[in-house]
Amino acid sequence: MKTKQALLLLFASLSALTATAQDFKCEDNFKILEDKVIAKSYDDAVTLLPALRKSCPKFSDKLYVYGETILKYKAEAARKPEDQKLFNQSLADLYAEQEKNFPNTGGNVKKAVLLHEQKLATDDEVYKLLDASFAANPQGFTDYSAIELYFNLYVKKYEAGDKGITQDEFIQKYSNIAGQVAFSKNYIAQKSDELLKKQKTETLEPAESLFIKEAATTQKSLDAVGENISNKAAKYFNCEKLDAFYSGSYEKNKNNIAWLQAMVTALYDNKCQKSETLYTGAMALHKNKPTYSTAYMLGNLSLRKNDRKAAVVYFNQAADLQQDDAKKAETYNAIASVYRNLDKAEAKKYSLKAAELNPKSGKAYLFLAELYMSASKECNLSNFDKKALTWLAIETAKKAEVAEPRYKTTVAALISKNYSKALPTAAELKASGKKKGDTITYGCWINETLTIPAL
Repeated sequence: MKTKQALLLLFASLSALTATAQDFKCEDNFKILEDKVIAKSYDDAVTLLPALRKSCPKFSDKLYVYGETILKYKAEAARKPEDQKLFNQSLADLYAEQEKNFPNTGGNVKKAVLLHEQKLATDDEVYKLLDASFAANPQGFTDYSAIELYFNLYVKKYEAGDKGITQDEFIQKYSNIAGQVAFSKNYIAQKSDELLKKQKTETLEPAESLFIKEAATTQKSLDAVGENISNKAAKYFNCEKLDAFYSGSYEKNKNNIAWLQAMVTALYDNKCQKSETLYTGAMALHKNKPTYSTAYMLGNLSLRKNDRKAAVVYFNQAADLQQDDAKKAETYNAIASVYRNLDKAEAKKYSLKAAELNPKSGKAYLFLAELYMSASKECNLSNFDKKALTWLAIETAKKAEVAEPRYKTTVAALISKNYSKALPTAAELKASGKKKGDTITYGCWINETLTIPAL
């Protein structure tokens, strides 16, 4: 009954409102609607929405946020398909009104996704909406579902073979959309970093707190979309073709940040790491617009060139550009790995920094445990002290499972299959003149004191 009443009110003629529009109080009625939405009284709120849409379309952009919440709820709650269709159509109209009254706020993008999901428009109609939105405001085109839909519909056109799309045009479109994924990830990361900084000195708005909370999930979704796009596009070109396409256009586009972003993303995502055009473009992009992503990419590309010194420099830059402690810790883990066979004191330093930054990750402790095991070949240790160092490795490995319980099986396997066999025997302990509770102080890069446990 409530659905029927809501529909009657929602889609009834609003001619009566026109006559009394001058008496309609936008601020008062908007506040009533806002209170209803906050209280989740959507059945009541839906009856207020038509008048506000008619008489106060430009009063506040929040009208469209609240309207979206109301109509999505009503569509999902509708029991009859025809009722659901009516609410979804009203939602599509709401998005169009949002775009008209608050341009470039994503109304048409959301409308296109909705029309496609609900089969309320043809693929060509949906594609045209997305294409126009992307051309008009690429900075606002960050919704991962819209980006993936845009590419999938373009691929469908290309595969149909009747749209006159050349391979070069396909590569350019692919790179533009892949670049948009990278742009969106950078946007999410930058905004999240700004809010994390703000959080240290100010109380965030609910929407800002929600953005931080959802940032990691959104980034993962964008990662998945980027991977899906690359996998689907890879059927139509290879690294040689990509490199030829971009190297031929590089000089005239080398100062175009959007083009560089698209090019670098396309080559990197397709694992074309031998491409000099990729490295040159990544350097130019980082110089013009340094981000965590560009610095981390250059770190990996430097490793590919076996330039470990440069890799460490770029990974440190990436860490400095990252506000999220978990990602910063992962970058320190990468630096520790680079130093593993170069400078174990530095490797240990960065592992400890990673462990301190992200106490819920066990990765750094597993790395340190293996690092201690490798010390048996250096530091001028006696045979007993070399074997005793295994106790430190076991103690460190166990910290990994405390930090991250999923490593429990891994740690147990390491100890039983590798570490236990390297421990001193009771006879070796006795011959050393030491006993349970005695300490061994290690210098060199290890710089730790071990208390001998019971055998």
